[in-house]
Amino acid sequence: MGSSRDKPGTDQKSNLFLADKSLYDLIQELSERKKMQFFRPIPYVHYRTCTLVEGEVWYIYFYVQDPATGRLKRIRKKLNRISPCKLRRRVARDLMNAIDERLALGWNPLIERQAPKSYTKLFECFDSFLKIKKKEMEKESVRVYVSYVKIIKDWAQKNGFSEDSPCTSFTHEAAVEFMNEVEDNDKISARTYNNYVRFYHGLFKWMADKGYAPGNAFEGIQRKPRRLMKKKRRLFTDAELTRLFTFLAKENKEYLAMCMLTYCCFVRPKELALLRCEDVDLARQTVHIREDVAKNDKSSYRTIPNDLMPYLSRLDLSHPKWFLFGKNEGFDFSPSPETICSRRFAAYWNLVVRPACGFGMDVQYYGLKDTGITNMLGRGVPISFVQQQADHSSVAMTAIYVGKSPSAREELKGVDILPD
Repeated sequence: MGSSRDKPGTDQKSNLFLADKSLYDLIQELSERKKMQFFRPIPYVHYRTCTLVEGEVWYIYFYVQDPATGRLKRIRKKLNRISPCKLRRRVARDLMNAIDERLALGWNPLIERQAPKSYTKLFECFDSFLKIKKKEMEKESVRVYVSYVKIIKDWAQKNGFSEDSPCTSFTHEAAVEFMNEVEDNDKISARTYNNYVRFYHGLFKWMADKGYAPGNAFEGIQRKPRRLMKKKRRLFTDAELTRLFTFLAKENKEYLAMCMLTYCCFVRPKELALLRCEDVDLARQTVHIREDVAKNDKSSYRTIPNDLMPYLSRLDLSHPKWFLFGKNEGFDFSPSPETICSRRFAAYWNLVVRPACGFGMDVQYYGLKDTGITNMLGRGVPISFVQQQADHSSVAMTAIYVGKSPSAREELKGVDILPD
């Protein structure tokens, strides 16, 4: 067997490969370092370090960027009161080092005047925002807020922001860069992108209002146009409805009742999760959507059609204060004293219903509400009644569903509108 010594060039190729790999690693490291420095203040652009002047008046001066003009402005701090001169010089040196460190982290006394809390740590400010919102909002909404804050924290840590970075370090440039990265994610839809913009604009507006920032870093970042946000769901066909209701009648009577309430009474999933047994009045054939449950914060009553009554009569309503569709093991949606996250409804739809019924991704749970409204209008129910049942703010909103049915109207087939 010949050794590598018998094959000249083998070691050279190996060394060349290692050299290339080392160069690649170095380039990667330099690239990461550059990325980490991207949002840090730049000397002579955003600030100039301290200089000591000794004379009749001793003072330190440095420059920071004026947020109003964008130009560097000189700041002076006098030292004459400190004596003797030897002590004054030592204090000046320590003060200069401390100021230079703060300037490198993004501190700006001009901004601090406009926003007294601007030197608060960025991540601590985010946590304060969440702490306040937890007192004001429902549990489900808080969970969404926590998720959004985690996303921007993770991005900030990957892009050079440390736990000590002040609020002022997150500039408009950083906000633009963050949203560019969100936009580049193929999994993010136009609707989700707009939700990002809406949330972070609100978060940084709160920071500005509370004195953590001189302005809103997300101000001016535009949302995606409405034409890109078209809902990707369609109406159910009669065959699909029959397939769905037949399957659930055998497999899950609570989920069937849930679907029926959405199809016939137009109750939204988040409203379903907060309904209590006492909200269903079988004697009067009504479902009460309380103001603390409704999407629009207004109380309303939905009529239970006769065809829906048998499905609701099968539910256990013996505990008035229990949640109608509660939290239990697995996909058991029977009444419970503990509320359930509405995402659990979607999980059952995607993991069980969709494959069992052979539904594509365009057949979505919320399509039951659209289909119910469309079919009710198609059956000749007055639009004002449908408006009340759907809890729409105007007839115009309900009228959007007119004409969505793929079936031709018999009344229009015989219309004679051509000239003689």
